[in-house]
Amino acid sequence: MTVTDIINNVLAGGMLGAIGQGIRVAVGLKKFNEGNTANAIKGKDPEEFSSSRMVISIFIGFVAGSIGMLVQGGDEIAGTKKNYDTQAIVTIIAIGYSGADFIEGIFNTYINKFKPSGQPVNKPAASTGNNAANEQPTELPDEAGLSNTPAQG
Repeated sequence: MTVTDIINNVLAGGMLGAIGQGIRVAVGLKKFNEGNTANAIKGKDPEEFSSSRMVISIFIGFVAGSIGMLVQGGDEIAGTKKNYDTQAIVTIIAIGYSGADFIEGIFNTYINKFKPSGQPVNKPAASTGNNAANEQPTELPDEAGLSNTPAQG
């Protein structure tokens, strides 16, 4: 396998992943529209659409599909005649659909730990002295070991 084959496989996987994420976006837009219609009927303000969030979501699908293609192996998907197997294509599209949700979940886990001001979202409760044995430590080092942050339960 040459470098060109690897790049082509990664790009093909990314495009298939973006297609999978596009399917997810289409379903989300339908639900978004239905929700805004229901809000209008109730007299509430409609929710605003974020095009930047949609573009980022499709890019995450591209990344998930690229990673899926690398893990799956481009040669196995292309076969010996360089004709892509339909089942393999659907698999990479599904990876883009569900893998984007997985990647977004990981990022949201780490990003939502802190408010924009840098303060932790969940401040540890003050000790009452009754439950001291079951309390978690209030300071934990981050994964990179660069700083101590308040513990998140």
